[in-house]
Amino acid sequence: MCKVLPIVHAISGCDTTSKLYGVGKVATLKKFIDSPTLKELGEVFLKESLVEDVKNAGEKVITFLYGGVPHEGLDILRYKKFANRVLTCKEVIQIHNLPPTTETATYHSLRTYFQVQTWIGGEEIDPCDFGWLIVNGKLMPIKTKRQPAPQRLLSIIRCNCKTNCDTRRCTCRKHGLECNISCGECRGQSCMNSRHGDIDVEADELFSDSS
Repeated sequence: MCKVLPIVHAISGCDTTSKLYGVGKVATLKKFIDSPTLKELGEVFLKESLVEDVKNAGEKVITFLYGGVPHEGLDILRYKKFANRVLTCKEVIQIHNLPPTTETATYHSLRTYFQVQTWIGGEEIDPCDFGWLIVNGKLMPIKTKRQPAPQRLLSIIRCNCKTNCDTRRCTCRKHGLECNISCGECRGQSCMNSRHGDIDVEADELFSDSS
């Protein structure tokens, strides 16, 4: 049990990784203790591992924690849960209630590996290779390199708020999206539901360089 504690703490959510919605630490610990599969996958985070191995193991662990079959992956599990809620839910489906996408889980898994290696005194690695980027001299987490939805949908879901887009009355915020250029008043630039400044500029430069 002591061996898996760093993995459980980091992958279920801590200050330097990110939080998996609806996944608690106690439940995660019990699953690791009871599952030989999770123990085997967890070994990847405790030793010197390749980035691709960390990504693959992390996605399988997170899929398992959300009640899926590890080999089916998060995108399939996310779709299945979404489809099930469409059939049974009478309210607007909140995106944050669904399992993360493979893309976002990738960076969560990389930050988990970096944090576990730091705690156990493992190999010295560059955080910028494991889910972080440097902005104004500070480490900022990479959430994703993809848009939250296809452009044809982003052009449909937009708000026309007269205020600061800081409540769920904002259509974009309600659907878990940041305000964007197609929004009526804020244009994704002058509200509390959009990112500003150097973070976007430097992130865009980083992503364009990496592609």
